Parts: sequence; structure tokens; C-alpha cells
Amino acid sequence: MKRAKQFRPAGAPTRQEQKRDADKWRGSAAERGYNRRWGKARLTHLDRYPLCRGCDAEGMIVAATIVDHVDPHHGEPDKFWDTDMWQSSCKWHHDSVKQRLEQMYTRGQATLSDLWLDSPLAVRIAKGMRCDEA
Repeated sequence: MKRAKQFRPAGAPTRQEQKRDADKWRGSAAERGYNRRWGKARLTHLDRYPLCRGCDAEGMIVAATIVDHVDPHHGEPDKFWDTDMWQSSCKWHHDSVKQRLEQMYTRGQATLSDLWLDSPLAVRIAKGMRCDEA
């Protein structure tokens, strides 16, 4: 069955325009610190910690592809380069569980320690999300 076209009021920005505007606001990857130095540090971290921390907490063995900043750095170099606050993550945990945790953290519903993908809250959220997908 063909999906219905989504309604968009006249003058409202398209998804593509919204993404472009958001990228302008937050700066390019290089402007946010994701440069050659980051690339090397990221690979070193993934060599040391090759498995997704969230999947490991759930008893699954999944290769990590992302190095996540546990404490959102918002462009602050000290937070960005604090390797004690990095965790290895698969794309699913980073793009779903971690995003939900960060939203809760921003609203004061989670603590900094809850942002680790193996925290009890993160595991509970992941299990709930997996149940929703089934």
C-alpha cells in the first residue's frame, strides 16, 4: 500500500531545509571538533573497547562503531577530550537509547550516571524499546 503524502502547511520548511538549518546552527563536524585528531582517538578507543557497552549489558556481543561522549560536550574541549567519559556504542544504542537518555537528562529526569549505556535506566529503556519493535 502506498504511503499517504504528509501534509505540510504552505511556507513551512521541508525536512531537508530543517536539517540544513540545524547544521548551520550547530556548525560542521570539523567545527565541532571531529577532525583528524578525533579520528585517531576514536579508532584507538574502539580498538581498546570494541564491543557496544549497551549490548554487552544485555548479554549480547555486538561490535561498536561509535564512540559516544557520555556527558554531552556542547563544544566544550575539556568535555570533548575527557576519555574517561567515552563509551563504545553500536548505532542502535547511540541513535535510540542514548538519545532518549539525553532527553531525560535535559529535562532533569536522569542523572549523568544514567547516561552510561550499561546503567540500569539505559538497560530498562533498551529492553522496552526492543519490546516495542517486536
